[in-house]
Order: sequence, then C-alpha cells, then structure tokens
Amino acid sequence: MEHCEVCAADARFVRLAKRPDYESASSRPRIRVVDLFCGGGGLSLGLAEAARRIGRGTKIVAAVEIDPAAADVYALNFPSANLVRADVAALFNGRLGRAPTSVEARLSAQLGAVDVLLAGPPCQGHSDLNNYTRREDPRNDLYVRVARAAEILLPRVVLIENVPAVRHDVGGALQSVTSALERVGYRVAADVLDLVKLGIPQSRKRHVLLASRDRRVDAHAILKTHIACGLHRPRTVAWAIGDLVHIHVDAGPDAPSTPTAANAARMRWLIDHDAYDLPNGRRPPCHHNAHSYVSMYGRLRWDQPAQTITTGYGSMGQGRYVHPSDARTITPHEAARLQTIPDFFDLGSTNYRSTWARVIANSVPPLLGVHVGVPLLSSMFTKTGLPQQEVTPTASRSINGSRRAGVPAASSQAIQERMKRTQRRDTGPELKLRSELDRRGLSYLVDHPVDDGRRRRADVAFPDARVAVYVNGCFWHACPDHGTIPKANDAWWKDKLEANRSRDADTDARLEAAGWVVLRFWEHDDFAIAAARVEATVTSRSGKSGSQRESRGRKVATAHG
Repeated sequence: MEHCEVCAADARFVRLAKRPDYESASSRPRIRVVDLFCGGGGLSLGLAEAARRIGRGTKIVAAVEIDPAAADVYALNFPSANLVRADVAALFNGRLGRAPTSVEARLSAQLGAVDVLLAGPPCQGHSDLNNYTRREDPRNDLYVRVARAAEILLPRVVLIENVPAVRHDVGGALQSVTSALERVGYRVAADVLDLVKLGIPQSRKRHVLLASRDRRVDAHAILKTHIACGLHRPRTVAWAIGDLVHIHVDAGPDAPSTPTAANAARMRWLIDHDAYDLPNGRRPPCHHNAHSYVSMYGRLRWDQPAQTITTGYGSMGQGRYVHPSDARTITPHEAARLQTIPDFFDLGSTNYRSTWARVIANSVPPLLGVHVGVPLLSSMFTKTGLPQQEVTPTASRSINGSRRAGVPAASSQAIQERMKRTQRRDTGPELKLRSELDRRGLSYLVDHPVDDGRRRRADVAFPDARVAVYVNGCFWHACPDHGTIPKANDAWWKDKLEANRSRDADTDARLEAAGWVVLRFWEHDDFAIAAARVEATVTSRSGKSGSQRESRGRKVATAHG
C-alpha cells in the first residue's frame, strides 16, 4: 500500500499515549473557542488537534455542560478550560433578535472575543431511534439556543453538529437557527456528512451546520471535504483496533463486558462457524420471526467500517458489536478507537462502565473536528499564525512631506486627499459609541495609553475596571464582511492590512496577559448594543451598580503623537 501522510497522521493521533500541549501560547497564537453542550470533549479535541496541525494553540474560553459525569471527563482532559457546569438555556436566556439580557451581557463581557463557537446539542429528540417523542422533544429547542449564543457572542464562525433527522424537526429548529444567523450577518451552509469519508472507521452520518462572518471562509466547500486519499479503501475496524487484539485484562477500559451464559454461547458459535450474523434459531425468542434487526447479535468484520457506536456497544443484543476474532463484545477502549478518541483521552479510572459508554457513544468523533477544522482554520488563519511585527517602512517622513521609503504612491489625487483626511481618533463610529456611553452615564478616558511604553492606546478606556474598547474601521482592520483590498498596489495593501490585524491580535494578547478585558466593535455594529455590553463588562469588573458610579459624563485624555 502506498503511503498517505493524512492517514499516517490520523493513525498516530488515535494511538498517542501522551496528550499534546494544545493550549501552549509560548510560540503559537491561540484560537479562542466556546463549546456548548461539550460533553466529554470530542468536538473540542478535534478542533484543538486541527489547530495544532496548522501551527496554532487553543484557548477554551468556555465549555458548557450540565451532565456532571460528562463534565468531569471534560475537566480531566481540558484542565485549563473555563468549564461552566450549567444549562445552556439558562446562560443564553433571551429571545432571538432581542437585546441581551443581563445574564447574557455579563457572560459576553466575561468571555470576550470568540473565534469559533462549537455546539453539539442533545440529538435524542431528533433521532430516528427515538420512537416516543421523535422530532417533538423539548430538547430540540436547545438547538435554537445555539443561534442565540451566536447573536450574543458574535463568533467569527459557528459549527453545530447533530443527527441528520434535525432537518425534519416539526418545530423548524434548523430553519429558525439558519434565519437567526443570517439576520446577524452569517453566511450559512449545512450538509449531512458521511463520516467514513472523513476517515472515521464507522458507518455514521451527522448533520453539520457551518456559519461564518469571515468572508474568507467558504463554508459550502469546507462541508464537501473528503480526506479519501485515493490510495486505498475506507478505514476499517482493523485500522482502528487491530493493534489491541492481544490485550487481555479483567478490569478497566480494556476489559469487555461480562455476558450472560446464553450470549457467551452465541458469540462462541459465531467465531467457531466463521459467521457474522446469528441465525434466527439461535437468537432470543423475540427475534425468531421476521424482523429488520439484522445487525443485532452480529459480528464486526476486520475489513469493513464498524456500525454506528452507541451506548450498547457492550451488548451483542444491541448491535453488531461482537469482536471480529474473539468471542466477546468490544471493549470501551476499542469503542473509543472506533470513535477516533485517542489513547491519551482520560475516561476517568473511577467512573462506572455506564459513564464510559455514555461519554464514548455521545462523543463527536474527534476526526470530524480535525478534518472539518483544518480547512476551516486554514481559511481563517495563516499556517504559521499572524506576523508578529507590523510591516511598515522604516524611514520616516521627510520635512517636505514626501512618502516614507517603501510606501507606494497614491493611485490618484482623490485617493491621496482621502488618505490625508483619515482620522486616527474621534472618528464618526467612535463618537456614536461615546454618545451611547454618555447616555448611560459612564465615565471613561479617550485615546488612552494602556501598556508600558509600547504606544498602544485604547479608543475608550476604563482604567479602574481595566477594560479597553476599540472601534475598528472595516477597511483599516480588514473586516471579514466589508473589508476590501485596493486594486492598485494590492500586494502592499495586503501586507499592510494583515500587519494591522497582527497588531490588533498582539495588542489583545498583551492586554489580556496584563489583566485587561478587550472589547472590539466594527464601525457597522449597533452601538446601543455595543454600549450595553461595555456597561455590563465595566460593572461586572468594578463591582459597582449604575447608581454607585463615581461620576457621570466623560473624561477626555489628550492625544499624543
């Protein structure tokens, strides 16, 4: 078989015994992630691995999970994450399209800027396996809460994973979410992904919605990603667990479930007769007559993908879960491998097997996050991260007003005059925001230095609360929705605008490290909503109510340089 770099990387990933340092920021810029309904962390892990593969770190600014056992597993595997053990619906409790509630405003202020919002809302209500409340389950409303979270946090991209049947929810959850996201400026794509084509050795299909406010992201193209390298067939059970066949232990994740005597005999019959489907006569009486449950009491094949892994993988009566060559069901370790959960992932040695089964089966296979995440993050960021130094000429302007060295001439007199009129401070959008802040009685400083001699200044600053606010122009800060590149001298402008984005990212990182909260708004944002977010942030960090503020009105600092 020819060598495939992607397959080799994925094989190494699922067999890694030591967890990579996904969070390291020493030499890699970090992607800021929020994961709602995070479970044990499959989707977080997949995105973190994708980020590592393009040379970036990951910062989980919030991971929300209400199930205590799943949250415990997440904490084991993401110890530096901001784990929030709460109901997503209680955190994002406002109505779609309405102003933020006080709870939402506080949370938004605490989390700051978000690059990627991940969500895997409970899918049981949508699942075709749910014969009782199919598509009418109240849990389906949690899907809509993700759109509300996007309205409040305004991440650059949103990725929601669910079962294919979400498309048929009688409450129109998918349609509501799509409309809400489009209303606040996202371009939305959705598709049903065959996970075998993403390198997962399991017959499983998932619905993925991908929405982006970054015009560089082609969501439709990303959802068409297949990693099939053309060198071989889809990954199989042998690819995933063939190296585990010689492990025999009596306890822990490498031990199979203990079967009943009848099921032990049935499994032995399958192995002895080299059969993969148990004859009706050897099944329990309820399976003697005509039925469609062929996979029940079945045996896995080494040379094919597994069937969908469910919480019943430890019982031959709940699916095709008999090991290909041993008279037993697959172990939790093998089930995790078939889900592409790597060996370093800690399931919690003191947890019950039922907890392992729930965390493993409900996990988003990490390779889904990897192979959707790599093209997604590559679209958003360069492989080596943003440049660390601003690309500007070194020569200063001469006394007669000539250009600095390396700066191209303006393409026309009109452009030259427009650039001369460009203001560094007191722009129209800044004045609109400050007007809203004045209306709320907030005291602040304008064009205020916020670092130690590095000439970094905030458009609006609240030094006591350590909150820095910026209003970014769409052109100069490369807005993903409205930013443009001039046709004349386009290479120089690309470098210049990328350098501006680099400086913004560096400023944010420096201020965050110094204990500041940074809030950035675009010139086209709703400044009433922006001011509400600023007020909530300042109030939460100062511990003062609106009536206890020291003064009303604004203080304006003198600009220098």
